[in-house]
Amino acid sequence: MNTRLYGALLILTILLAVAGVLTLMPAAGASYPNVMGYNSLCTFAPAASLYCFLAAGITCVLRASLVKRPAFSGGKPVFKLGAIVALVVVAGLAIGSMFWFVGVKSTYTDSTSAATEQAE
Repeated sequence: MNTRLYGALLILTILLAVAGVLTLMPAAGASYPNVMGYNSLCTFAPAASLYCFLAAGITCVLRASLVKRPAFSGGKPVFKLGAIVALVVVAGLAIGSMFWFVGVKSTYTDSTSAATEQAE
């Protein structure tokens, strides 16, 4: 088993999972509330969290399938169907929450960055 690659993927999985949790943390300084109704560290939550969890899941599946299991299965990659289904479900939730975000936030106006015409 390639322990360096396994360790790097494990660290990446942990960092992405922590990032997903952090995006949900309340933050008073947020410019506006997320779609769940509270000011969070990332106003794109929960979509950002789900995308972080999806990336963590992908690295976890790759770590297990390409690094860990081949060491015990004669060198062949082993992908578990349940893990792939879970990744597809999380991807669907992430995409769905992104459309939810766009639908809710399209009603907000951004008066600070829009170009305005001034009379001379």
